[in-house]
Order: sequence, then C-alpha cells, then structure tokens
Amino acid sequence: MSILILSDTHGLVREVKEVVERHKAEMVFHCGDYCVDHQREPFSGMKLVKGNCDFPSDVPTERKTSWKGLTILQTHGHLFGVKSSLLRLHYRAEETGANVVLFGHSHVPGCAVERDILFLNPGSLQLPRGYDVPTYAILKKVEQKESAVVVQVTYYDHKGKVAPKLGGTFSLRS
Repeated sequence: MSILILSDTHGLVREVKEVVERHKAEMVFHCGDYCVDHQREPFSGMKLVKGNCDFPSDVPTERKTSWKGLTILQTHGHLFGVKSSLLRLHYRAEETGANVVLFGHSHVPGCAVERDILFLNPGSLQLPRGYDVPTYAILKKVEQKESAVVVQVTYYDHKGKVAPKLGGTFSLRS
C-alpha cells in the first residue's frame, strides 16, 4: 500500500476529494493550510497538521506517525523557516527519530534525502510554485533491508497524471 501526501489546498474540497478517491491510499497526510472545516469529509479522515492559515485549536502543528518501518514527522513548515532553509526541520527530524519528513508551506514540490532522512514537500493543489501545475505525492515502501528502508515517491498533477522530473527511489535508515 501507499500513503498520499497533500498540502496547501487553501479551501479546495471537491478537488481534494477527487484526489483521495483516485488513489485509495492506506493513509492520507495533509501538511496544513487546508483552510476549511477539518471535521468535514474528506479532511476528517486525514492526518492533519495546522498551517499558518489554519486556526482550529484541536489540530496539532506537528505529528509523528509510524508506518511500515518508517517514522514520519509531519508539519506545515512555517514554524521551521522552510522557505529559507531545512536546517531547523532537519534538527527536529533528528530529535524525533524520523526518517521521513512531510512538510508544505512553500508550495514548491520536491524531495531529497539528507543524512538518510527523506524530506518531502508535495507542492500545492491550489497555488503551485516552482512547477507548472498543481501537485501532490504518493509514497510507497518498496523494500525493507536489514539497515535500510527503500521508498518510492511519485508526484502527480491535479488531474492524476505522473508529474515528470519529480520524485524517485530513496534508501533511508531504518
């Protein structure tokens, strides 16, 4: 199975529901700035974190989740200054023992591994930056080795087509 990662949908509901129904992922992570009632479908079934444009007091600003040998740290990113550097977010990942970090805020899709930790920003379904079309991502666990976990990240555009030049296969510490 896989996990679906969204961020910065800024009020979109129909489009988010279409993405969720299209992929039937095991879990759905939204990295903040959903800007709607988080108790309505499809948001009520997601692992949410609060972005700088979200105001409910019962949604955390970060979340740690274990999934198939991965430790996932999820945050929006505004509290870690991700538009200028991932350094503070990297320190937080090390503090929490995460080997995957999901974040948004910049609206720029991208993923990379640094010191065996995958940093993944799914981009934005509403206001894309740094890429031609709105994006989201799917993460699949491919292989479990003795000292590593291999994952595949695939990015999609808002219509469900694979977004070229984004994603890849990565080996992470287990």
